[in-house]
Amino acid sequence: MKEKTHRGRTAGVLALLLALAVLWAGAGWRRVSETADADALTITALSVGKADALIVQEGGHVLLIDTGEEDDGDEIVQELKEKGIRRLDLLIVTHFDKDHVGGAAYVMEQMEVSAVLMPDYEGDRPEYREFLERLEGHTNAQRVTGTLELSKGAMEIAVYAAEDPQGLQAGKEEYDNDMSLVTSIRYGDRRFLLTGDIEGDRIRQMLDGDTDWKHDWIKMPHHGRYDEALAALLEAVSPQAAVICCSDKHPADEKTRMLLEEIGISVWDTAEQAVVTVCDGENMTLLSGSGGNDERD
Repeated sequence: MKEKTHRGRTAGVLALLLALAVLWAGAGWRRVSETADADALTITALSVGKADALIVQEGGHVLLIDTGEEDDGDEIVQELKEKGIRRLDLLIVTHFDKDHVGGAAYVMEQMEVSAVLMPDYEGDRPEYREFLERLEGHTNAQRVTGTLELSKGAMEIAVYAAEDPQGLQAGKEEYDNDMSLVTSIRYGDRRFLLTGDIEGDRIRQMLDGDTDWKHDWIKMPHHGRYDEALAALLEAVSPQAAVICCSDKHPADEKTRMLLEEIGISVWDTAEQAVVTVCDGENMTLLSGSGGNDERD
């Protein structure tokens, strides 16, 4: 992992970083992840193995993007409750692979969930069927087609579905990854991109359009698996920091890490600890057990 120091740090961000560092030293990542600043955006990428589960908090608003595998549901709910969270403004299930939808049924059983977004295709896994059963009677669940724009507090959110799902599915037995919902969050001057498990065909489809994909931070696709289209994606996004949801048993591909390092993007992963990103609208601070800290102006 890289550590860099930059000038132009604000006093407020320094105070926040110091407070987080003290909590980290005293009690580990779970304590850090409990400290969401009401005047900041906090993204906690949980350490749940080769799976995605990301908690987004801002001004009392809470989003959960993906829910890990089935056995991760209890840990996610415990983490939310330890943060004092009993209600989710929005649950986004990016696609229906077991390492993204796995804990969704349990989360919905244990938490009040105001709205649910998911892609517009049918999954074939038991975790997906359990999720659908839990959704029965929910009045605000939506399958996203095209682009959906919404706001929560000071967050401006855009959720992108596959523009040509038929083309992505044609002739393929496995197309779930490319059906992932891609989520963009704008907070102040900063933008954050969460890419599910998109692969080459979807990446090329995205880049063929006229959407501005430039973001300051990216959750890397597919747990850091290498794809030839990644270089073009990273050129379009041009992020300062990248977070990879992976594990020691299933780490990110070395070619992916090399590509990120060659471009000069700071890399963080959830193999051993959660990764916590805090943004005041201008500055970003990333914290994890193994990655140190890196403040961005």
